[in-house]
Amino acid sequence: MEATLAEAGRAGSDSGLRADFDKLPRAPIRLIVFPQGKAINQGGILRLADAFRIERVDFLTEPDGVQDFAGAMGTFDWVPHRFVSPEIAFEDSRSDGHTLIALALEQTAVAMERFEWTFPVTIVVGSELDGVPKEWIDQCETSIAIPLFGLVTSLNVATAAGIAVYDATRAYRVQNPAFTPAREASARLLQ
Repeated sequence: MEATLAEAGRAGSDSGLRADFDKLPRAPIRLIVFPQGKAINQGGILRLADAFRIERVDFLTEPDGVQDFAGAMGTFDWVPHRFVSPEIAFEDSRSDGHTLIALALEQTAVAMERFEWTFPVTIVVGSELDGVPKEWIDQCETSIAIPLFGLVTSLNVATAAGIAVYDATRAYRVQNPAFTPAREASARLLQ
């Protein structure tokens, strides 16, 4: 009997994957995440980073020091991440040759569907309530935004980051078709 995609995607189905996972190449995509105020987004963003096998997540330290990875669901040990200041996060990305892109709905933002991704790239994600602070948007090469079609004017931070990382990963795969999913079930979807 053939396994369903859901069964094939479970942790035990790809023999040896955990042992070799750290040897797989990562997409040259990073996230800089401003303090959330809703720390549960940290876990969701970490899970997102694992799902698309990106390089690293730089969380900017929450004012109250909270670290809440409840939503990470087993990805905590698999995703390079750290808590740093914005100065360190931005400088490290720049010195590693990354283009800094703010995910921010602002006057000069480019619609994500029209944005031409270049790599390596760092996507800067704002706080849940206030977005990316203007002084840090000004430090980015450009801003991108997700056009919304309903009444709401914004998305949850982890959701918006997910859309941006998916779009960046899709573009990276177009340029680098050898970058494939770690699990067989997802790799089959792209054949």
